Amino acid sequence: RENCSEKMEEFLKRCFYHSGQYDSEEDFKELGKKIKQHEGPRVSNHLFYLSIPPNIFLDVVKCASKSASSVSGWTRVIVEKPFGRDSESSAALTKGLKQYLTEDQIFRIDHYLGKELVENLSVLRFSNLVFEPLWSRQYIRNVQLIFSEDFGTEGRGGYFDSYGIIRDIMQNHLLQILALFAMETPISLEAEDIRNEKVKVLRSMKPLRLEDVVIGQYKSHTKGGITYPGYTEDKTVPKGSLTPTFAAAALFINNARWDGVPFLMKAGKALHTKQ
Repeated sequence: RENCSEKMEEFLKRCFYHSGQYDSEEDFKELGKKIKQHEGPRVSNHLFYLSIPPNIFLDVVKCASKSASSVSGWTRVIVEKPFGRDSESSAALTKGLKQYLTEDQIFRIDHYLGKELVENLSVLRFSNLVFEPLWSRQYIRNVQLIFSEDFGTEGRGGYFDSYGIIRDIMQNHLLQILALFAMETPISLEAEDIRNEKVKVLRSMKPLRLEDVVIGQYKSHTKGGITYPGYTEDKTVPKGSLTPTFAAAALFINNARWDGVPFLMKAGKALHTKQ
């Protein structure tokens, strides 16, 4: 982009790094002091972006809200997935966060929705009158959502083994894209209206049947003359792990637009291609 290097240099002048323990109120007090030094007398807002393991969300939010929240403006927290491991742990995490924040201060995000291709999907679907009448079971035989990586866990199996490919990729990234693809036209492109239409899609989905699901693990393989270990041969993966590194499922939406159209969802590690 035009003057990119100059703008980046100006941006970096506004950045600073502060090190501390995530569960230390004293360290967050020091962070708060440093922020105030940079803010001066201006009205300021504080946005905490937590791209960290969910088991330390509460410690960080507790310390930040007590010692580094904004006095003159708003304070908000963005949390990346995974937001808990299941519905129970997700609800418990929400309850814990609300000890220190209100719901309108908490933003749960899926960074995949920020990808250009995904952002363009809404524009393609709802701003193009040519596509809307074709976007249904009358003209679409199936929909395929594919996520494939051409590498394995490679020493990072500790985190992955706790979640597996279904929790790590399918129930968040791919399911979000499916809902965005299949939803009806929202009242507006505001976040709440889009979310409401996504919820309608998810509520219309039929429960998965065992015969519509395939799971597996990658084995030792050779590529380009190099032999790569299998998933359970990774030293960071527990012995005898049954955590899937590949999953495929056929999902069906029980509504007038998509009745009978399979949505084929596939995700895996250590596959032939990356896409």
